[in-house]
Amino acid sequence: LDTIPPSADQFNTAKLKWLNAHYIKQTYNVYLVKDITKRLDKLGVTVSEQPALSAVLDLYKERANTLNELAASIVYFYQHPVIDEAAAEKHLTAEIKPTLAALVQSLSGIDWQAEAIHHEIEAAVTSNSLKFPKVAMPLRVMLTGIAQSPSIDQVMALLGKDEVLARIKSSLR
Repeated sequence: LDTIPPSADQFNTAKLKWLNAHYIKQTYNVYLVKDITKRLDKLGVTVSEQPALSAVLDLYKERANTLNELAASIVYFYQHPVIDEAAAEKHLTAEIKPTLAALVQSLSGIDWQAEAIHHEIEAAVTSNSLKFPKVAMPLRVMLTGIAQSPSIDQVMALLGKDEVLARIKSSLR
């Protein structure tokens, strides 16, 4: 008993979240799909065949600390996002909207793969002498509702061409 410290142990939430995140990253998507589908159902979200939930989880499971957080972060793939007003005010400026409108035109004529999408975004950035975040951040807000997401070209590829173009066009109005 001499080696036992007199102070009581403390519950460490940060360590628990880290450990939970570690196990989420290690879990096969087959198991996560079942669990996340139930959690999304409780949120009133119906998972459709496109995009495949397994592919969406591949993008997000590295970012989540809990399964509830994981489910909440992917809702926008299956229903229209609620756009954060502060993010919209900051990133959807009048100066960037013409660039995004031109980007819609160039995106509508490509083969819908992440590499081709990235190339078109890069072309818009270069032709307008901008930095990549000046175009990517408004796209994130338009497509996900918030300013943080995985690689925007990957998100766009999973959302699908028609959905991406529709969301961008509706945000530009």
